[in-house]
Amino acid sequence: MGVDGILLSNHGGRQLDRAKVPFELLPDVVEKVGSEIEVFVDGGTMNGADVAAAVARGARAVFIGRAYLYGLMAGGKAGVERALQMLTKEFTDTMKLLGASDVSELDESLVSVRPKFS
Repeated sequence: MGVDGILLSNHGGRQLDRAKVPFELLPDVVEKVGSEIEVFVDGGTMNGADVAAAVARGARAVFIGRAYLYGLMAGGKAGVERALQMLTKEFTDTMKLLGASDVSELDESLVSVRPKFS
């Protein structure tokens, strides 16, 4: 394909309210590009459980700009560090609740996706 990775993003959801969001598209994109191209996701990540769900659906990495910015606005460098600590704890807690001891154990069968409203 000529690329090493793909970033799924959606401009913060402000452009097309009814368009599919990156989280919804993840499994299809991962399936189409195969294992040779890494897929990253950005948009809508609010906590560590969201990160775990995105990884379970095939994301190689999850961008966390919102958490970073909220931490920065609230407390500068210390706020960013605290936001990352919180995300890490939420991610770890989610893995434990799912019975996963390693990231490789996360898969799509562990994720429930809510249907969109009409």
